[in-house]
Amino acid sequence: MTNPTRNEKGIIECYDIGGTNTRAAFIFNGQLKEPFVNERTDKRSVVSLVQQIQRISSSLRKKHPVLSESQIQAASLAFPGPVEGTILLGSKPLGFDEEIDFQNLLGDYFNIPLILGNDLNMASQGELALGKFRDTKNFCLLTLSTGIGVGVIINGSLYNRQTEVGHIVLEKNSDLANPCLGHRGCWAAQASGAGIEKTVEKMGLKLSSSEIFEDPRFQDVVNKVKKYNAYGIGNLINAYDPEKIIIMGSLGLKQFNKIIPEPDMIKKYTLLKNIPEIIPTSLGENIGLFGAYFSALNFLKTG
Repeated sequence: MTNPTRNEKGIIECYDIGGTNTRAAFIFNGQLKEPFVNERTDKRSVVSLVQQIQRISSSLRKKHPVLSESQIQAASLAFPGPVEGTILLGSKPLGFDEEIDFQNLLGDYFNIPLILGNDLNMASQGELALGKFRDTKNFCLLTLSTGIGVGVIINGSLYNRQTEVGHIVLEKNSDLANPCLGHRGCWAAQASGAGIEKTVEKMGLKLSSSEIFEDPRFQDVVNKVKKYNAYGIGNLINAYDPEKIIIMGSLGLKQFNKIIPEPDMIKKYTLLKNIPEIIPTSLGENIGLFGAYFSALNFLKTG
C-alpha cells in the first residue's frame, strides 16, 4: 500500500471468528504483525466466546509488548452470520440462534471503536484490496468450511446484502438429506464440513471431515460432495454471472482438488455458456483477518 491515509497509520486488532477456529492479529499498514493467535473457537456459550475474545486480546498484547494501546484504532470482528451494527443476528456455525449485541459485551473492554461484520462480506473486501485478482471487478467469494457462504463483489463494490445461497435445497432424497435450520438437504447441510461429517455419521461412524477425505472408503461421499458443489456453483453463476469464483475456507483450501467440480459438471446447472475460472484465494487462511482490517479502515474513513 502506498501513501497511507491518517486512518491507515494506526493498528487494527482483527478477529476472524469461525465455526472451527478463531484467528486474531494486529494489522498495520496492510501487514499482519506476527506472532498471531489461532485456536479452536469456544462455542459452549456466548459468555465463553466473549471470555475467549478477551483472553486472546490480552494474549496479543503480551506477544507485542512494545505496542502502545494508543496505537490501536479499532477492534474489528468477522462473524459467520448476519450482522446489523454491532449485533450478530444468530450464527448457525457458532450454534447461536439468539441476537447478540457485542457492543454491550465487549465495548467497555476494548474502549475503542468496535466493528462487526459478516465474515464473507469482510473477506470480500480483503480479497478486493489484496488478492491476486484484485483487478477483477465482478467475483464471488465462496467459503467452504464448517458452513457454506458467499460474498459478492459487483462492479468493484461489495454487494452489501446477506446472501444465503448456501441454503438452497439440492438434495430431495429424504434418506440422504441432512437437517438444517427449518429445512433439510441444503447445500451447506450436504457439502460443508459439518454436513459431510453428518453424512458419515449416518453410516454409524463419527469422523472429522479431514479423516473422511483421507479414507478411501468414503470416495463415494467425496464424489457426491463434488456434485453438490457443481449444483451450488451453477446457481452462483446463474445469479451473479461472475468473472471468477474465488474459494476460501479450511475445507475449500485443503480439499480444493477433490471437491471443486470441473466446468463440464457445472454446465449441467447453468444456462450461461462461459464457466468462470475457479481458484483458491491467494490470501490463504488469513483472508478473514485482512477482510476485518479493510472493513475497519472503511468504517474509520467514513465514520
